[in-house]
Amino acid sequence: MAALREFADRGFSAASVASVAARAGISKALVFQHFSSKDQLYAACAIEVGEPLLTRLEAEMASGANPSSMPIHALRGIFETLGPDRTAWRILHDPTAPDAGAAGPIVHRYRAQIDRFATDGVTRFLANLGDTDHGDIDALIGIWTSAVDSIMTYARDHPAESANDLTERFTRLMNAVFTVGPIR
Repeated sequence: MAALREFADRGFSAASVASVAARAGISKALVFQHFSSKDQLYAACAIEVGEPLLTRLEAEMASGANPSSMPIHALRGIFETLGPDRTAWRILHDPTAPDAGAAGPIVHRYRAQIDRFATDGVTRFLANLGDTDHGDIDALIGIWTSAVDSIMTYARDHPAESANDLTERFTRLMNAVFTVGPIR
């Protein structure tokens, strides 16, 4: 848990094994008895966050829910999986995460699967509205992934809000955004 918090708060490049050990109240040598490198420790954190998150998102995507409600189902899945420790989202989205070594392929696999879920969800969402234009799909994927990152920043900054509170908040906001009617 100390390593996860340290990497989420500071990012891979700024975190150190010494700072992880200090946060955990143990010696740096003890950390190295379990993990041969900072990279291996980061890989373990990515797995701890990524596996349950992908399992939940896969279940949400396979739920057969109306495509119009998929964005909310995905967000609820993220909120409930991460629980009150929403900074963990940053483990998988840290721009300083290694590209190689033990962590690189693991982080890349999780990011790629999250991107596939976003592509599939957006494609279904727009198809449900009769829009199959590839440019629209690509644009909304970018908007959606940026929105999720912003939503997770909000969620991280408001730890008192439960997963249910956050789901209700973003359901209201998405309904407001998507029901403004035609813009002229």
